[in-house]
Amino acid sequence: MKQKKLYVIEEKTYEAHIDEEVHLYGLLHQLAFLAGKIKDRRDMENLIDTTRRYGEIPDQMFDRWSIPDRDLVFGEKADLARLKALELCELDAFYVDCEDDENQPHA
Repeated sequence: MKQKKLYVIEEKTYEAHIDEEVHLYGLLHQLAFLAGKIKDRRDMENLIDTTRRYGEIPDQMFDRWSIPDRDLVFGEKADLARLKALELCELDAFYVDCEDDENQPHA
């Protein structure tokens, strides 16, 4: 059985990820709320307008995330290699870096 790789992620990357998940959840929750409150044509037009505006936000996020477009179509994890190199550090390499830091004289 192949052993799973473990990675270390920077705190700022992790927090940004959580913030974006919460933001997307809020958008979807608001759209569901508005859809549940439709009573007339005006409510429907409001939902359509809101949906169009909210639809731009995930597009902007996706551009910022640097995920290859082909991942949306094919879902090949190998396509994420560049992104992994930018955001993740293999745990073994992290331990080596930490050990090297410990061997350095402290000023």
